[in-house]
Amino acid sequence: MEVTVEKGPAFASEGQGKVIESVTINGYDGFSGVHDNLLWSPTTGMIVYTLHNKIIIESTRTRQQTVLIESEVRLSTLARSPNERILAAAEGETSRFGNAVIYLFDLTQQKLLNKITFFRHGV
Repeated sequence: MEVTVEKGPAFASEGQGKVIESVTINGYDGFSGVHDNLLWSPTTGMIVYTLHNKIIIESTRTRQQTVLIESEVRLSTLARSPNERILAAAEGETSRFGNAVIYLFDLTQQKLLNKITFFRHGV
């Protein structure tokens, strides 16, 4: 799992208490059997993750969960554009139709924009 964290002090100066800085964390666990990916946005408080063949959006403030899509097969990859508007998710193996799909979503509208379906192997 690769984690990118902005550097900052873990604690404030003497007497000011503990300071925790908001950072963006992108996680990917590879092909270890469970394909759970995590994207967190500190500005919106939203978490997007995959659970087997589902993409789930969850609010860290309300704990409300929304299933964005259910794929034919397990999802192996999750990525987000730098402006946090576009989400890409890819299948980790071919479906019964003989291809793997990459899904592109508009996160602000939680709407599927496109499906790229020409991959003969998983992504």
